[in-house]
Amino acid sequence: MKAPKPLLLLFLLITGFTFNLSAQSSEYLRVGIKGGVNLSSIAYDANYSVNVSKTLSMKTGYLLGAYARIGKSVFIQPEVNFAAKDYEVNVLNAITKSNDIVSFSQRTIDVPVLVGLKLGPIRLAAGPVASYSLSADTKADNALKTYFSGSSKEIVNRSNFSYQAGIGIDILNLSLDVRYEGAMSELSNTIALPANYSYSQKPSYFQATLGLRIL
Repeated sequence: MKAPKPLLLLFLLITGFTFNLSAQSSEYLRVGIKGGVNLSSIAYDANYSVNVSKTLSMKTGYLLGAYARIGKSVFIQPEVNFAAKDYEVNVLNAITKSNDIVSFSQRTIDVPVLVGLKLGPIRLAAGPVASYSLSADTKADNALKTYFSGSSKEIVNRSNFSYQAGIGIDILNLSLDVRYEGAMSELSNTIALPANYSYSQKPSYFQATLGLRIL
């Protein structure tokens, strides 16, 4: 039985419209996973960095996460990343009045929200980052439950805030990004030191990641 011509025409119109809408949506929304490395360094406060006779090396860590990019020429890109960060920190011993070099490892949940501009395959983006510090003996799911169950003041006290700016390029379904991250709050907010030590230093990072689009 042949379909009536008006119904066939209506079906073709609806199919064409749906396909076109789907194609347009794919241009305005990208969802993917990403991973990469970060290089961390510490900026010293002159009040604490007396007598520094050693140049501290940059430390290498890693990150794994997911991102969504909404928009075309101008876009917003929220992300959720698990990051492993290592530091060498210059600390002041309040008893001996001398400086010691102490190494730390920190695991964080990082949530950047970037605003960007796309110029062909090249992307420029910048925005704030909130980082929640996970203790070494706490699983991520338990830490997140604790994080969201606390008061707003407690959440802020467990968090670091920073900013990111960088450049990226898209090649087919792959995204390569290089970023700089600078801290707005001090590392001592989220890492505890023995009572006799103190420091006032802000971490910064260079970050290189490779992303894979899955939607």
